[in-house]
Amino acid sequence: MNRSKLYLIVQTILCVALAVLLAASAVSIYREGAARRALDPLESIYTPEIAAGRFAPIAPLCFAALGLLAAGLLLGVKDEEAEKPVRDAATARDLAVARVGKPSEAMLRERAAQRRLTGIGWGALMLCMVPVALYLADAAHFPASDPEAMFHGLIRVFLPWAALGMGALAVTAALREKRILRETQAASARLREEKAEGASKALEIPVPRKGHGVGTVRGLLLVAAVALIVAGVLNGSARDVLYKAITICTECVGLG
Repeated sequence: MNRSKLYLIVQTILCVALAVLLAASAVSIYREGAARRALDPLESIYTPEIAAGRFAPIAPLCFAALGLLAAGLLLGVKDEEAEKPVRDAATARDLAVARVGKPSEAMLRERAAQRRLTGIGWGALMLCMVPVALYLADAAHFPASDPEAMFHGLIRVFLPWAALGMGALAVTAALREKRILRETQAASARLREEKAEGASKALEIPVPRKGHGVGTVRGLLLVAAVALIVAGVLNGSARDVLYKAITICTECVGLG
């Protein structure tokens, strides 16, 4: 392992650790401030003193990350792999398959396994979204009088199921990539067999289909956004937001 790669690994670990610690501190400050405000509505959740006190233990790590970043910029350390073309297993598979005259049984078997894994991954994600949809459909979970409790309840339900669904999708995607590599190897072996048999085939390289996964994710996000908007309108949150906005505006100009 060269020094540049080691530097980038250390810098990544520092940045991730710093982000996690800062997020944990922010959540802790909010929880403690919310508890104080429950006893005294005039209490402030965030104050400069509290923020400084929580940042003090993290400050050495922050300065270390900044120093490491400055040293990397001065020494010109960069990722040597960044300018190289991205290796796409699916594209390599398509190029290899395009040269084969007749697919072998191994190739067909691997392609069928890829389709099954894709269906299992997206099916698991959709299944994990069912409890979230049921939660959103119940108006009792969205009390207009307590928006903070409503938000916390939504986070408690959505985050675990979303993490489980995305984890299943990631696992099936990794398994699918292994199947793609196996299909590429099977295509290469079949090509050698065809050359040995004297078979010939015009090299017609199909354009790999891309973007289907991105389009599906965008569609899911759009459906989730519409569902959340409809739920907010049904439980009266839109009315509450409008009322608070009017109240804030009138208070700003001295009419409230």
